[in-house]
Amino acid sequence: MSEVHAPSTHTATIAWRDQGPLFATQADTTGLSSLRGMVSGDVVAPPVAQVLGIEVVKADPGTVRFTMPVKTFLTNHFGLLAGGILSTVMDSALGWSILSAIPEDKDIVTLDLNVDFLRPVHEASGLVTVDTEVVHLGRNRGMASCRVVDAKGRLCAAGKSSCLIRDKDTADPRTEAAEAAR
Repeated sequence: MSEVHAPSTHTATIAWRDQGPLFATQADTTGLSSLRGMVSGDVVAPPVAQVLGIEVVKADPGTVRFTMPVKTFLTNHFGLLAGGILSTVMDSALGWSILSAIPEDKDIVTLDLNVDFLRPVHEASGLVTVDTEVVHLGRNRGMASCRVVDAKGRLCAAGKSSCLIRDKDTADPRTEAAEAAR
C-alpha cells in the first residue's frame, strides 16, 4: 500500500518594476539600444521577463543571449520546466534578435514559433541559456534560430521563429485601453 503524502503549501510573491514607456511607442529607440540598456540595467525589462527571471546578457546586431533560472513553481507534474515557459523565453529571445537588427522606426510581431524539446529541463538543470541569431532579414519578414543549453552546456531545445517587420505604432495601447474603459 502506498503512503499518503500531505502536500505542502508554498507561496510565491510576484513583484515587478514598471517598465516605463513601451519599446514600440519610442520612435527613436532601436531594439539593439533597448537590449543593451537591459544588459546595463538602464532599461527595465518587461514584466514577464522580470517575473520569469529572464535576463539579457549579450546583445549584438542580429544576435542575443538570454538566460533564465529554472524555478520550482514553473515546473509541471513531472517536475520539469513547463514547455510553455521554455517557449516563452525562446520566443522573447528570437524576437529581440530580429529587433536588434532592424531600423528604429520598425518593430515586430511573431508570426510563428517552432520549438523542438530535446532534453528535459528541471531545477537541477540550473540556468538555461538561449543563444539566437537572425538567419534571414527581409523588408517585411525576419527569421531567427536559437539553441537552449542548460548549466552544463547540454542542448535542451532548439527553435526558430519568423516575425512580421512593420512600422512602429507609437500610440501606447495601455493609454488607449484606459481611455476605452471610461
